[in-house]
Amino acid sequence: MKGSYLIVALFFLIHSLAAQSPKRELRGVWVATVQNIDWPSARNYNSIKQREEFIDLVESHHQTGMNAIFVQVRCAADALYAKSTEPWSAYLSGLQGQAPSPYYDPLEFMIEQSHERGMEFHAWLNLNRATMSSKSILSSDHLARKHPEWLFSYNGQLILNFGIPQVRHYITELVRNLVKNYDIDGIHFDDYFYPYPIKGAQIADEKTYQLYKLPDESKADWRRRNINMLIKEIAETVKSTKPKVKFGISPFGIWRHQSIDQKDGSPTRAGLQSYDDLFADTELWIRKGWVDYLAPQLYWGTTHRVAPYQALATWWNDHSFERPIYIGHAAYHLSDTWANEELAKQLRISRSLDKVKGAIYFSSKQVSQNVKAWKDSLSTKHFKHIALIPPMLWLDSIAPTAPHQVNLSKQKDRWVLRWREGEASLDNDPPAYYLVYRIQKNEIEPLDKAENIIYKGSDKQLIIDNQWIKTGTGFVVTAVDRLHNESIPGTIQWIVPNQVE
Repeated sequence: MKGSYLIVALFFLIHSLAAQSPKRELRGVWVATVQNIDWPSARNYNSIKQREEFIDLVESHHQTGMNAIFVQVRCAADALYAKSTEPWSAYLSGLQGQAPSPYYDPLEFMIEQSHERGMEFHAWLNLNRATMSSKSILSSDHLARKHPEWLFSYNGQLILNFGIPQVRHYITELVRNLVKNYDIDGIHFDDYFYPYPIKGAQIADEKTYQLYKLPDESKADWRRRNINMLIKEIAETVKSTKPKVKFGISPFGIWRHQSIDQKDGSPTRAGLQSYDDLFADTELWIRKGWVDYLAPQLYWGTTHRVAPYQALATWWNDHSFERPIYIGHAAYHLSDTWANEELAKQLRISRSLDKVKGAIYFSSKQVSQNVKAWKDSLSTKHFKHIALIPPMLWLDSIAPTAPHQVNLSKQKDRWVLRWREGEASLDNDPPAYYLVYRIQKNEIEPLDKAENIIYKGSDKQLIIDNQWIKTGTGFVVTAVDRLHNESIPGTIQWIVPNQVE
């Protein structure tokens, strides 16, 4: 009986340690460009300095342990990239429609800098805004000037009317253009569909509703159908253009209350609901497989009275429909009431849930500026070890072949591990990067442990620290493709007694 208890205790210890530092986990950050929240800094209209700022930003997140970055490239029917039919964003130059000076394509540059550091780059688009306020100065080719009939006014902003088929097609074509022309890893939307309810404000879409509704269809159902058609069309467009580009959405953190939907609602009773108030049926999108992941914005604390973090994280975990859930965390609360430990507790809860596969922090600034030492906590504890982004097997399930001719040799006073690319895989995808593990003889499942990874990169050689050259130590090389499918290991290079001598 004691032996059985020991085995069970060991099992839970191993799984507890794995949860503390998982080998597979998306670690992301949102970079908001609207109103120059994160990048570029306000009134920095010099593109050389903008590039320097972004290099500092992405390098900071890389050093923290992030492996994905979500950058806002469309704020209000504008563009922070060159190959767009919409005008240049004023956040780049101070004047909408004016190109950066000296000229560059910010999106190409940001993708290049992110990929150099082994980070995924996701292009984040705001869908519904055409203007930020009634005082916005618009260029002559802005959507509001070309198609004012596509918009309605709401709380001082111009908002796209998703009930108009041409509007949905227009947005879909924007996405197609991005996917086709840029080497992005994903398309990402936030929580803005129909606008958030504001007392006294009305959505002026009655004429559109009367024109396009189905018989006996309520306005709420019609609005949800409009968004559903948009999401489905975009999902199909992404996959038909580049099948391995990811498509995900970060919705408001509550789908529906259990008090409204007893069967499927979350254990909440008050406040906004994305289904009823924003007309965003996230449950349908993930159940239908239109999105590759959801990243719900759980911006409430663990002791929140109405929307406690653990209850909502568990609900999203249980409604994942075999798609990954990445939790959106409110790093911005570090600037007000939250302590460092609140985010640490949320991360521990998330890691205990089997369908929660990562975290994304809003926003970049609070992390990079190390507010309340959260960046330090991530880099030295929570993200101390390298993590691979979980694969998406419905997009790509074929791993590269194992590296060939793996060899460890001593050259003068240093040890060098070298390898070559293996044969072509079945889908002909080349390795995107390699992993090197340092393992021990008789170690259980050594390639499942993040702490054993000593290298992640595209080089095909690694100088081994002399302190690691010990009898019984081995070095393993694997190849990983762009969607993070990992090969079987190449020939293990073991250190034997005569080598140490």
